[in-house]
Amino acid sequence: MPGVPTGRACDACRKQKKKCDEKQPACGRCLRLKVSCVGSGQQRFKFKQQQFSPKSNQSGQMTLAPRSRSRSTEEKEYSVEIPRTYPDNSITSLMNSFVGAIKRSTDLRYNLWWSFGLFLEDVPRQLGSNEALDRAVDAVTTAHAGFCTRQRVSTEVLTKYSYALKTLRVYLDDPLQASASSTLCAVMILLACQIFIGNSGQMMSGHAQGAASILRARKNFGPRDDFERKLFLSLRGSVLFEGLYNDAIDLSSEEWDALVNNDFDQDQPDGQILRCLARAPVIMKRSKQAIRDGEDLTPLTMEVRPIYEKCKLLLSELKARTVGFETSELSTMPETFMARILRAHYLRTHGIGLAITTFFNCILQALDPSDYTCKVESRSLVTDTLVHAQKSNVYRPVGAGYVIMCLSAAWAVTSDPQLRSMVEVALIDYHGDFVNQHCVNIPRELERASENLCWMPKASHLGTTARINAIFSP
Repeated sequence: MPGVPTGRACDACRKQKKKCDEKQPACGRCLRLKVSCVGSGQQRFKFKQQQFSPKSNQSGQMTLAPRSRSRSTEEKEYSVEIPRTYPDNSITSLMNSFVGAIKRSTDLRYNLWWSFGLFLEDVPRQLGSNEALDRAVDAVTTAHAGFCTRQRVSTEVLTKYSYALKTLRVYLDDPLQASASSTLCAVMILLACQIFIGNSGQMMSGHAQGAASILRARKNFGPRDDFERKLFLSLRGSVLFEGLYNDAIDLSSEEWDALVNNDFDQDQPDGQILRCLARAPVIMKRSKQAIRDGEDLTPLTMEVRPIYEKCKLLLSELKARTVGFETSELSTMPETFMARILRAHYLRTHGIGLAITTFFNCILQALDPSDYTCKVESRSLVTDTLVHAQKSNVYRPVGAGYVIMCLSAAWAVTSDPQLRSMVEVALIDYHGDFVNQHCVNIPRELERASENLCWMPKASHLGTTARINAIFSP
């Protein structure tokens, strides 16, 4: 039960008994000292202590580290050392830190709730019932705090991320735990954490593939409750976009439909254009097979063209919605919280619509290289993406992270050297927000993205590595 408020200063200032300006996502003192700022501006309460029993919890889920003689047997079976379950006071501290990171009032440039999904607001009440989720939340909260203060990835962050992965692996080995909503949520949170710590030299994440595998193992592929519906709003995008490049995400048409259909936005253009994208992975798989077998590609071309035309119409709606808001009276009035959210939402959904339309333009060009209309329209798509990247600067770094995906699609759809050079510069700039630019082989990843979307490498690809390496060279 909540008790007396204990102040809004961050943990670092409270520990040193210093005055805190309570700014978010990091206070001025922590920024100056370049230390992690946790809990700045967050109202704290004293909680009544309750004994936490890992063997029984509200969700009825099994735990991994029961205090019994079977613990050593279990650890030996999975060949990993699972950290002990968080004690009650640690769960309270973890909850306070996480709530501070997802508060709606936090600057959209750093706000986890805005960038990664509405489901994060339901996570605090899940803490203490699923150790995989607890570890994932601890890892992402620590990584996010360091990222906001522009610190290098610390040993503490990597250790917590490693513990979270080990715990998740054990949960996934248990059929009951693997199908739990909290376990799926842990996968999504680790995907967000990976963005802050880097991805071992590539742009793709293995967590989206893991989420797809969890869903396939369940009898009911789609969301099972309101929490999962919110979770799927974010999960579907991650799995869909990675599914275009990762052949290991091999879902059926029915499974892709179940993933993207959502009551929250089924009548909105952003929801409809995602349903168009859900058809792309299966079409791409069939098209690649048809090319290998030397089959006539005309039927596939005729199947893709109306989807592409529908994407263009939906993209026009998304653009009109963005422009309409920018020219409305709301944009000239003192900005409220809702106006700020709508402005950012309309801009982001327009950018995602650009990327999806670009993907289908790539597919059509691969199926019919002689389609001059697609080539002309591709130039417009690339130009609009570059303009969008400039407009999205105000939400960098975290709030505009999706722009990296948009720019990758724009690079793949054109063979014009000048346009590609402009996209490369913007992509390197955006990608540098998250990890050291040498951690990811951008030339290799762009080549891979282009070959996955267009299926046939173009001659103009050959000079890409040299150009980007020249930009990277000191």
